[in-house]
Amino acid sequence: MSLHSLKINLAEWLLLKVKYPSQFLLGAADQPVKAAAHKKKIILTLLPSHDNLGDHAIAYASKAFLEQEYSDFEIVEVDMKDIYKSAKALIRSRHPEDMVFIIGGGNMGDLYRYEEWTRRFIIKTFHDYQIVQLPATVHFSDTKKGRKELERAQKIYNAHPGLLLMARDETTYQFMKRHFKEKKILKQPDMVLYLDRSNASAEREGVYICLREDQESVLQEEQRNRVKAALFDEFGEIKAFTTTVGRRVSRDTREQELEALWSKLQSAEAVVTDRLHGMIFCALTGTPCVVIRSFDHKVMEGYQWLKEVPMMKLIEQPEPERVTAAVKELLTKETNRAGFPRDMYFKGLRDKISGEAR
Repeated sequence: MSLHSLKINLAEWLLLKVKYPSQFLLGAADQPVKAAAHKKKIILTLLPSHDNLGDHAIAYASKAFLEQEYSDFEIVEVDMKDIYKSAKALIRSRHPEDMVFIIGGGNMGDLYRYEEWTRRFIIKTFHDYQIVQLPATVHFSDTKKGRKELERAQKIYNAHPGLLLMARDETTYQFMKRHFKEKKILKQPDMVLYLDRSNASAEREGVYICLREDQESVLQEEQRNRVKAALFDEFGEIKAFTTTVGRRVSRDTREQELEALWSKLQSAEAVVTDRLHGMIFCALTGTPCVVIRSFDHKVMEGYQWLKEVPMMKLIEQPEPERVTAAVKELLTKETNRAGFPRDMYFKGLRDKISGEAR
């Protein structure tokens, strides 16, 4: 591990093990969240403040779902970093019917320590609440560190009497059933698919690309460059976009950032991506999409919810010629560019939650 990585790990450890727990124990004076005890509330938390628009779309869609399906509750949003200093105030203002919803995503496991440790804090601290973990992907590495983190997660998750877990893919669903045996578990698609942006009309022109360059990419740099070169040779200028915008996004700017990206996708003739939310955003906007698998099961199994959506094609072996051929096929295919049929999976979800989370 490099010196830079060691410094980052130490800083994160100090935040999660010293600063934030101290804020909780001391009951910080500058409470960022105000909530009335006479109103029943849903605390929506683990909300991001980083630059990944996929996670922000999950937060945005989760709130939209709660506002629509739980209109009799007040929705109280609490950012990930603020839940420590807000927890005592929220508990003091508790209504008997209050619930906690934790947003989903791909951060359950040992890959993203900040999110996982904060999730455990929430589950431990709100022990007497019904807690719903919205659809997530889990990944604990088969290493000494990963096994130790899994043991800690099992102890905390299984000890909560009212925790409902949702898996957004089959691998996670089976993993949860094996390791969190005391919990009720549902399988649901990513919450972003609760949304729909397929009706907006726009002139479409050009091929867009969004490829990962991090630990979750299945493509090495040389492979990624070959794919880009092949697309350029076949289609000319290729427009790039990213779901990580390089600046912090807050609750105040979340919708603006998302709408700007969705508007861009609505103008694309086709998209090539290996990002789960690149694929999902294409489904929302009715944009033809060639999907390249990621290093784990996340994209492959996320595609299973979308395989019946028109203009969506999965490439498991991303050789350049396969990718360009898939794009050409989508560009010549005449079909209705309908969005994701959300009612198939989300209708009646509140009833499922009520039945399973007791």
